[in-house]
Amino acid sequence: MLLKPSSDSGDRKWYDYTLVKTPYEGSKFIKEYIERFNTVSFFNEFAGMLSLFYVVGQVIAPYVRVPIHGTHLDTRVHVYWIQQSRTGKSAAYEFTKQLLDACGVESAKFTSGSDAGLLGHVDAEPEYDEKGKPTGKVNYVVVKGLLNGYKTLLFDEASVLLDDKKSYFSEKILYLQEAMASIGSATNNLAKVLKGADIQVVSGVSIWATTFPPKDIMHHVLEKGFFQRVFLYQNDVSQEQRQTTSEHRLQGTYVPVPQKVWGYDALAAFILEKRDEIKNRLLKAAGLSDEEWEEMDDMQRDMIANNHAYDIFTVDESYHAALLNATTDYYELVNQIHDANVRETATSFIPNIENYTITFGNIIATIMGSSVITADHIMMATEMIYDNLHNLVIWLEQKQDFKAKKKRDASLHEWKVAYNKCQKLAHSRSKRECVKKKEIEKVYAVDQGVSVKTAQRRLQKLTDSPDADRLMDGRNAFIAFNW
Repeated sequence: MLLKPSSDSGDRKWYDYTLVKTPYEGSKFIKEYIERFNTVSFFNEFAGMLSLFYVVGQVIAPYVRVPIHGTHLDTRVHVYWIQQSRTGKSAAYEFTKQLLDACGVESAKFTSGSDAGLLGHVDAEPEYDEKGKPTGKVNYVVVKGLLNGYKTLLFDEASVLLDDKKSYFSEKILYLQEAMASIGSATNNLAKVLKGADIQVVSGVSIWATTFPPKDIMHHVLEKGFFQRVFLYQNDVSQEQRQTTSEHRLQGTYVPVPQKVWGYDALAAFILEKRDEIKNRLLKAAGLSDEEWEEMDDMQRDMIANNHAYDIFTVDESYHAALLNATTDYYELVNQIHDANVRETATSFIPNIENYTITFGNIIATIMGSSVITADHIMMATEMIYDNLHNLVIWLEQKQDFKAKKKRDASLHEWKVAYNKCQKLAHSRSKRECVKKKEIEKVYAVDQGVSVKTAQRRLQKLTDSPDADRLMDGRNAFIAFNW
């Protein structure tokens, strides 16, 4: 039975996860990983877990395809982390980048760039004869862009991607969405036709995007499909936690990292050992040597990985039951949301959450050194993903409640202004202060530049709420406010 977070506690601590508490070598490694992560980014352990999945998922991505009927997933993890400024997000990526470097994985930082920068471009190089004179002919050489091949891509202030006023960035969202599609799928194959040569981009890029909580974030989360493709992690850091972090950081001045804490090379060695186990299973299944694999281009390797999707991992007899239990938990959580818009948005996240449950199961099996993905691996993944969904639901509801309150306050202010321009009367029976309904409708219509009919409709909504009452005196209608 999945241990769900209680309504009072909110979520588990990182060391409460079954993934961390098993007696296996993989769990010991995760503890060492988080201990090292904590020397760089303080009190961001859940992000540290995501960093681990991000690195391992990218390292094994060239070799693993996860078959689902006639389609497939890959093991990349795309993180979009929302948290206040100066709370350890950049430091977390610095840690992750150093580890990626130790693993031999290319990493790049995106701030701006043209289509050519993202997809690649063609250079025309003049041809010379044996005497060094130009022949008048040119050779076209394809220069790969940021989204080409297997690498990681950082967006350190990812809020720029949400700026609708800058069409430049909104256009790039489409490329990123295509790059996040499963490797080897038709969507993932980005193509650009140029003079001299066509560019075929097979993108194995993993995206790590961080930002402070941007203004109008709800508009973007509710309406942009981009967020349905990433692992969206939102975390609020309290003022007390900020002070605790400051004290912890200052107490570390001139204090060396203990020697017992694993270094980047030791962490990388463990990850690369697990990668080699998977790579060897693929090469054995395909009947290839290391040399033959290295001579292939990305398109050829992807074809090999696709053809041998069933040869890298198998699943145990309870695997599918664990996945079905996970999605039942997700839907039960989302179905409790009262606001229809928030519930629909949260529901639209579920297919991607299910994908990450599957992907995390593969990554956990890799870390644990198992070629069989078990129900336990899925349960371990579900614990983390359920907690993150639980926190997202709370956050979405809070944001929507705040938005609704702002809208209500603005509406009440408009009616209050109109009310104060009307003649005040005392209702004959209740003695409450009120104004004539017809008068306030006319004043409101003029103030807001709308028809009287619109003012009547809006006033009806107001009197249906607890904020105002409609009072009658014979055939005459009056309005009294409850402020």
